[in-house]
Amino acid sequence: MLALVIKGLMIGLAVAAPVGPMALLCLKLSLERGIMAGIATGLGIAIADMTYGILALLGLTAVMTLLLEHNDMIRSLGGGGLIIMAGFSVYKILRAKPPTYAVEIESKNPKGLFVAFSSAYALTITNPMTILVFLAIFAGINSDGSGDGRWIVALGIFLGSLGWWLFIALLGSIMRKHLPTSYIKAINWISALIIGGFGFYILAF
Repeated sequence: MLALVIKGLMIGLAVAAPVGPMALLCLKLSLERGIMAGIATGLGIAIADMTYGILALLGLTAVMTLLLEHNDMIRSLGGGGLIIMAGFSVYKILRAKPPTYAVEIESKNPKGLFVAFSSAYALTITNPMTILVFLAIFAGINSDGSGDGRWIVALGIFLGSLGWWLFIALLGSIMRKHLPTSYIKAINWISALIIGGFGFYILAF
């Protein structure tokens, strides 16, 4: 059982750890709105990772392959979502009254947290790279044949992924408390531009 948990943790970390648009989004929201917004974002990403992990563990790779066959639609949704997210971030930055740029009061509003969670889940689940990564990982892994074993691995994937996103949310919260607002504004600008760049890249390629 321990081996299955470790296997799941390693898969979850392998999928979550590479720096990409979702890592930037989690960090950005933690900087802007506080650690709870970062945690909600990370939770949405981790559940999306677990969703694909369960599909692969149940042998439903045909479903994932079918999704890839509709790659153009998925890329449009994922890339378009990232561009909209980046555009909204730029709009908020430009709306801030100069010369100051105050970060938002830490958000604990359930509606705002749900929006962060659901948008993170949607952006992750429509990312073709997530599907490809899971297909590649499970192509070289002999998963346990029993149903219980599969669910243990799935839980490990969720915990491994969530652990990484909790780290990112904590990092953003610490930076929020110690960095000058001018630095936070610069980080938000860079994050928004990179997230938008990822969106255009997904649409173009």
